[in-house]
Amino acid sequence: MTSFPQTSVPSPSAPADTPVASVRDSSQLVATLPYLLGFHPTESLVVLGLVPSSTGSLRVGPCARIDLPPVGTPAAVLWDAVHGRMARHSRHLVVAGYLPGSGGRDDAASAWGCALMDEVLQLARRAQMEVVDAVVIGAGGWWSMLSPEAGCRPTRLQPLPDPSQVEAVTDLVLAGSAPFADREAALARVRAAPEDDRCRDVRSALTALTARTVPAPGDVEEGLRAWARLLGVGEEHCVDGGLPSVPTRDDWTARDLVSAVAVARDKVVRDALLAWCSPGLAPGALLPQELLDLCRRHLGRPVRWGSADRGRREALLERLLLVGRVVPPEHAGGSLTVAGVVAWSLGDHMIAVAALRRALAVDPGQTMARLVLPAVESLAVYSEVVGRGGDDHDGQGRGARAVEPMG
Repeated sequence: MTSFPQTSVPSPSAPADTPVASVRDSSQLVATLPYLLGFHPTESLVVLGLVPSSTGSLRVGPCARIDLPPVGTPAAVLWDAVHGRMARHSRHLVVAGYLPGSGGRDDAASAWGCALMDEVLQLARRAQMEVVDAVVIGAGGWWSMLSPEAGCRPTRLQPLPDPSQVEAVTDLVLAGSAPFADREAALARVRAAPEDDRCRDVRSALTALTARTVPAPGDVEEGLRAWARLLGVGEEHCVDGGLPSVPTRDDWTARDLVSAVAVARDKVVRDALLAWCSPGLAPGALLPQELLDLCRRHLGRPVRWGSADRGRREALLERLLLVGRVVPPEHAGGSLTVAGVVAWSLGDHMIAVAALRRALAVDPGQTMARLVLPAVESLAVYSEVVGRGGDDHDGQGRGARAVEPMG
């Protein structure tokens, strides 16, 4: 078992530089990874970039999850994908390979993956990147490639740890982390839901409004009131001291969806919504003060930067994604763009990339999505691009939540 310096994992709501979950060895890492990623990975290479915190310990920073390539693919192809995303962020890596089969070197289903991992570690060393830990995980258990016994055959597989017995997992669960069954289940939050009668009603109403390019003042207010209801914000829609209540599509009327989508088709209004929920991205000084006042009147206090408002942004993200799922796909670009930016600000690169790509697929005219997507795809940290608000952890998210889908 490999031991390494205490590695802290920022929680969704912890103040800056306050570690609430720590892993100290390979076993704890294996148990904790799905809770960091937000889903249980399969046939993947997961690379965690470790960065120093102000306390001197290492913490999980931007990370990458990459599908294992077909058998026979040169390791350099996989390493180039890793290096291109991680080199600018961290020189200290933790590498985890989720392989088919048992995970042992003597298992034919796992053998090529083990050899691929060996080559990736060699390429990392040649690139002068320190691999702090490297683990192989399969159906039969796990083992550390850096342990003294790593070259043994057959591989001595360790039983997969019981997450309930790992303190770091408990901390993450208490902080709100609950992994999806797999990556596809996590990404389903971004995809269009099956159309129903309400969706068809919304399409018909929006089609009738297509000729109107600039909303009337009354339409702006009606649209912002609709957004308040959809997002669960404003005094009458919030619970527990200002957090949006649990999202539900059943309470959303076709009229609210039409009003919200219609007003967000106007770029200035959409930028005002972005300014309200994504601090620093769309400076308020560039927007009409009257519009900003309307946002505050109907949506309530703008979202603040920092850990204290993180829970609020997480709730808003789920509601924005839900809007993007239930409206007609061709009209989802605006809500998906805002959702992608909010996900980026939370450090969830996987959801951010998926939302922004879908926004551009359904509406290539989403300028903000086109502008920020390259930064998100390169694992750029939100706070470093748009300006810090005083929270070093914010924008990094749950560390390994900064996971990018390939292709």
